[in-house]
Amino acid sequence: MSPLLGVDVLVIVTTALEASGELIERAKAIAAQLEAPFALREQKSLDTLRREYDRDQFLIVKKNRLVLRMGDEEFFFHPNMAVHRVRALKRRQAVPLVEALDIRSGDYILDCTIGLGSDAIVAACAAGTTGKVTGIEHSSLIALIVREGLRSTKEKLEPDVIAAMGRIEVVQGDHRHILREFPDNSFDSVYFDPMFRNPQKNSDGIAGIRSLADLKPLEPAVIEEACRVARRRVVMKERSNSDEWYRLQPDQVLAGKYASVGYGIWYVGGEDRG
Repeated sequence: MSPLLGVDVLVIVTTALEASGELIERAKAIAAQLEAPFALREQKSLDTLRREYDRDQFLIVKKNRLVLRMGDEEFFFHPNMAVHRVRALKRRQAVPLVEALDIRSGDYILDCTIGLGSDAIVAACAAGTTGKVTGIEHSSLIALIVREGLRSTKEKLEPDVIAAMGRIEVVQGDHRHILREFPDNSFDSVYFDPMFRNPQKNSDGIAGIRSLADLKPLEPAVIEEACRVARRRVVMKERSNSDEWYRLQPDQVLAGKYASVGYGIWYVGGEDRG
């Protein structure tokens, strides 16, 4: 399967202002991979490049990260809240995502909507050194940025987080189609975190990439396909008071009394529903 199946927006690939020859060559390679134009920075501001190329979307290749600039918004990979939840796991505190997915040591988890990668990092940590997370991302640009970030982001991160990031594989494509390619019982659990039907106003980092996201609602047929692929359970994250629970009818919704989000659970293979 090709890692990139088309670019979501017409981007110009360039570098940071101070770019070594090695960084320039890396940017050119990424531009070729994306089949996108490459612009030699030459100390030019982004405003200058905007005028020269009549384009307002840039993928900026920096030493330790890729940054997507779309107008005044920017997106780059960072473990974000995953770090705090990994620390909670180490303290043996409850982490709702791990509880909902019932992650055990050695589990293989399929994250059908990896997005920024935060949930995938937590899942990979919970699954331990013999576990693995496969993450599907619809947007080719987000997939590229997160894949590169998982490989190269190391500074100031704890060893457990770095190790978990190394156990995540990012696959670019439409999960509706990719799910059909997996044999029955391929993963212990399958996870969906689609864009909420009613977006959270204070969701940091999400607003900037919403225009690139797959906004189609999850369909019952996709849940059914996920149940075929999963050995134990399928889980979807949504707002705790969402109408999606009535539409999709999970077996259980796991949400705290004052929690803003909940996890819908479909049990597979006769698992005890507690």
